[in-house]
Amino acid sequence: MKENAGIIGFIGLLILVVFVSGCTISNNSTSNQSGQDVIIQITSNSPWNGTLTYNGTNYNINGTKNKNYNLGSTPGAVKIDLQKNNDVGGNLTVKLLQGRKNIETQSTSPNQEVVTISHNF
Repeated sequence: MKENAGIIGFIGLLILVVFVSGCTISNNSTSNQSGQDVIIQITSNSPWNGTLTYNGTNYNINGTKNKNYNLGSTPGAVKIDLQKNNDVGGNLTVKLLQGRKNIETQSTSPNQEVVTISHNF
């Protein structure tokens, strides 16, 4: 009878160790996912300009075609305001990505020439 109690206690302890190990692995994968870099992806076939704000600093940015900005894994409050050049026309699309996940996408239209995206990380 004492042998059975010892075996049952050992099995219970083994199950507890496996359960705790599984929780630790799960928590690590979650923290790695949130540590992925934040990317601003700009796609355009015409000139554009505007401001990009992250980590508490404003940057004037501009370009004539496609461009990516890597903001790192902890950019804080991110805001991007871009406009396309009215004289040239064309399209402007801005994507806010974290790793492979698309957080938000905005595009210009014939009636809207400004794109604004805001997000806190």
